[in-house]
Amino acid sequence: MPVATVLYEDKMQVGSGGAFPPHDFVLALVADLTGRTVWGLRPLIDKNPRNGVSKLIGDLKRTSLLAGSGKLCVLVDRDRVAEHLGLPKNASEADVTAAIYERSDAPNELSVHFLDPNIEGLMRSIEKCAPGEHAPTSKDHNSRDLYLNRAAFALAAAVRDCVKGTQPSLGALAELLAELCRGASV
Repeated sequence: MPVATVLYEDKMQVGSGGAFPPHDFVLALVADLTGRTVWGLRPLIDKNPRNGVSKLIGDLKRTSLLAGSGKLCVLVDRDRVAEHLGLPKNASEADVTAAIYERSDAPNELSVHFLDPNIEGLMRSIEKCAPGEHAPTSKDHNSRDLYLNRAAFALAAAVRDCVKGTQPSLGALAELLAELCRGASV
């Protein structure tokens, strides 16, 4: 039984066979902390790509359903979420987080995390932590997915640890998920 579900604003590619590289990268961060494998974590941490910030925000009113018996973790791009919540674009992270919790039917089952400023910023963080691993310059999903797969499965744990330092909210998500997975059985 899953201990958590991660709600993403991004979409899963058609024909991907259920693979979602942003989730695999998150699982790799958790694997580094727990000593488990990405594949061993998949039954414990579900993914739920929503194909848009507005859909993700709309689903917050169903937090209890989406969380099931675990925690619902939201991972959203920081750069655009404020305007979707009706807040000024430069709203503080605390104000954005509070607005997200206000929309939830079960805020105690919810945890909010941000990519700073977005998925492209995450890829730039990977590039910064792994010189020579150049982030894709185009915004197409195939390039993004290949890059995140490489970061999840081919790069050293030290690179991912560095990325957590450049993306503190993502690092906090990995820590939370690792704590939820400790002691959980598949």
